[in-house]
Formats: sequence, structure tokens, C-alpha cells
Amino acid sequence: MTENRDELLVRKFFEENKTELPDDGFSRRVMRRLPDRARRLNRIWTAVCLLLGVLLCAACDWFGALSYIIKDMLARLSVNPVLAEHPYLLLLLLLSAIFAGGCKALAEE
Repeated sequence: MTENRDELLVRKFFEENKTELPDDGFSRRVMRRLPDRARRLNRIWTAVCLLLGVLLCAACDWFGALSYIIKDMLARLSVNPVLAEHPYLLLLLLLSAIFAGGCKALAEE
């Protein structure tokens, strides 16, 4: 019983002493800084880093080395002769799978 009475007294006190503070654009600034903007900036940063990585791979001819390694591995495993002769098809298939998975992950967000 005293708890209800105390609660009523507290509620009455706050209702009588309620003060409104001016917003001065605070809410707008808070909304701009919410994680949606951070997520967008994170995606841009990821794309820039990925692009720089691909350019570095192309500049150092790592794609040729990777192609040679994949071609040799497929030749040893005696897999489909088309893939063994053209490892870029396998690389294209792998990149397509990664792209599809990335699109699905973005769609689920």
C-alpha cells in the first residue's frame, strides 16, 4: 500500500515539475549519426579497399600466378578438361558464387 502511495507521489511530483527543453536541432543531428550512416560509410570503405586489392593483384601479376596454380591443381586432379585448360572459367564461377552470396547478405540486412 505504501508503495502505491509513494509511486503516486513521485508521479504527481514529476507531472507538476515537468519542463520542456528546446531541441535546437539536436534530434536531427542525432538521427544523422545513427548506425545507418556508419554502415554506408563502412560499405564504401570496404569497396575502396577491395578495389585497391584487385589493382595490387593486377599490378603484381598475381592473377597469372593464381591461374597457373589452379591449372596445375586441376591437371593433377584430372578434372574436367575444359576447366583444366581454361582456369579462368573456374575463377569466374568462384567470383560469381561470392557475388551472389554477397548480394544475398546485403538483401537480408
